Amino acid sequence: MWNCFVVLFPLFFGIDLTFSRISLETSTIDFKHLLEEELSKDSGCKISLNKDLSLKQPLFLVPGTTRYFTPIINTTDLLFHEGELIELFCTRGFADSKAHSIVTSCNGNDEFVYGDELYNISQLSCKSPAFHVAIRTDERCFNNGTLVKIGFELDTRFLQLYEVCFDEIVRRTHYVKHHLSPWNSRHQPTTRPYFIQGAFFPDTKISNLYTFETQKRTLGRILGSPERADALLDVKKDLFLARGHLAAKADFFFSHHQRASFWFINAAPQWQKFNAVNWQRVETGVRDLIARRNMHVTVYTGTYGVLELADANGDMKEIYLDFDPDGDDEGRVPVPKIYYKILHDEENDAGIVLVGVNNPHATLEEIEEGYIFCNDLSDRINWVQWKRDYIPGGYSYACDVNEFNAMTKHLPLPKISRLLV
Repeated sequence: MWNCFVVLFPLFFGIDLTFSRISLETSTIDFKHLLEEELSKDSGCKISLNKDLSLKQPLFLVPGTTRYFTPIINTTDLLFHEGELIELFCTRGFADSKAHSIVTSCNGNDEFVYGDELYNISQLSCKSPAFHVAIRTDERCFNNGTLVKIGFELDTRFLQLYEVCFDEIVRRTHYVKHHLSPWNSRHQPTTRPYFIQGAFFPDTKISNLYTFETQKRTLGRILGSPERADALLDVKKDLFLARGHLAAKADFFFSHHQRASFWFINAAPQWQKFNAVNWQRVETGVRDLIARRNMHVTVYTGTYGVLELADANGDMKEIYLDFDPDGDDEGRVPVPKIYYKILHDEENDAGIVLVGVNNPHATLEEIEEGYIFCNDLSDRINWVQWKRDYIPGGYSYACDVNEFNAMTKHLPLPKISRLLV
């Protein structure tokens, strides 16, 4: 058994020790080049996250901080110097110890020193996968929404992955904020967990709302016709409402970070055809752009408006997945009219908004009249391989951040001076 101890020491790292880990807000350094150059001077320690680690891997932290080690860009490998210190953290304890945190060091031969013993990294595993939490804060966001922070509790520290602006009355997420950097173009393979609803959807089992049969009943109720619902929903054609990630699973590198994206407040009802075609291409295009340009970007992914569909009489009805039984059956969990993704390159004061229409049944005329909320700049975007005017897959366009945010009023952003195109 290992001994549990606390290490308290000042962190005096020179450039040779700081290049492989950074905070989420950092400068644009060619980390891959620095890593390879520095590691050529000693043997170091290499960890392949594809081969060497399981779901029970620890968090790899700069000792005493909430900063995690980052991989070599365009790989799923971590590299450390000989003698470099690494804090390993298990939220529920290590497999062979009650300790939650240990500080180990690289011995220069792909092994790690703890106490007087040498360990392969696979021997330093946790009892269970890292446990993530969603914490309500006292901070308010758009329309008196609740600001929720999701991440990992590290004793007295909190490692935040993303934050959510959530309306607890209507039960919709206005937006999710997270960060993307060049290494996010790759991610560690992991299994897909169940979504977690936590305490954010009382008196509702939200997973049931997304089942196909429940959607048919709900849509039939709203539109006053089961036949009308049958005409709009079709599993074989991907015409059903899926749990659409806002901060995408693939936007996070480590498996435990990806698993922390599976909260229902980080999702909204999204037509599966849209999810699988243009929205997926937007997500991929954004990650590729950031990696190619070596950028560090703040990302806001949100929803706006409520989808309306025609009932059997041709009257437009707002679409929800749930109803408040104590509020005259007012709608809850609205189906968004559009999804948006704002990219803010703060270092260069540049930004862009990518917008997707969440209505595979709309006509082009309806989209032009009711879904385009700002001047379309998509002809200046060449880094998203979207089928921009393919309506079933989510008609898409791009906008100036200032113009779009002035319309939604979601974000307290300063005026952004340049377009990110």
